[in-house]
Amino acid sequence: MIYLALLVLCAFGFLLYRHLCWKAEPWPKNGVRPPRIQGHRGYWQGGAQENTLAAFKAAKERGLEMIEMDVQLSKDGHVVVFHDEDLKRIANDPRKVADVSAAELEQMANVPTLREVLLSPDVPKYLNIELKTKKATDHRLEEKVARVVRETDAFQRILFSSFNPLAVRVLHRLLPQVPRALLATKEKDPANRWYLKLMFFAPYIHANILHLDHRYVTIPQLKKYIKRGVPVSFWTVNESPRAEELLANGAQSIISDTLR
Repeated sequence: MIYLALLVLCAFGFLLYRHLCWKAEPWPKNGVRPPRIQGHRGYWQGGAQENTLAAFKAAKERGLEMIEMDVQLSKDGHVVVFHDEDLKRIANDPRKVADVSAAELEQMANVPTLREVLLSPDVPKYLNIELKTKKATDHRLEEKVARVVRETDAFQRILFSSFNPLAVRVLHRLLPQVPRALLATKEKDPANRWYLKLMFFAPYIHANILHLDHRYVTIPQLKKYIKRGVPVSFWTVNESPRAEELLANGAQSIISDTLR
């Protein structure tokens, strides 16, 4: 019995060590490095709808080199650019995005496909693509995103990110040459489980960088990440003094609605 207890204690100690001391995966050769400022869902403060070609064009016109955008699957299996799970906020429609075809999404809510964005000459060159998925075993979104990136030869334009650690791991397998970020926040939300808040799976998913909610990270914590070999970017930072503070202390990039 005592040997079992010692074994369990050793296993716990090893896991704790891995959790506290892990380092980020080396940056992929030729992988895009995020600029100081990224446009959050494009630039929509001027009146364009977020996550649309109009918002992405507006971001390019403001001089932004990279935009952050959200993708998920439509009913007919297309990778579409949309943030919310349903259409209530944007189109006053209670249906979920997964229950509506790509053509109907475009017609009723100006929703573009990922392919359209990657082929458009009017969007910034570099894209931070956040995969909106909570699934552990269904990886159709990751597979279809990877297929679109391959078919448009966009490998050196893309940075992936996701709150789902398993999605980050799958993306490492599908497109190891594309950088990958684990998103995390300590916000109180039923969907934000304890293991997500603590980034419990971070040592095992081959993430190259963390994208963290700036509200829950202090400058000493940022410095500890950097010293340990973990690059960090922050969202959503809309105040210039806070952005400059984070960048001055080693943050890789700031994702913002308003800054440029």
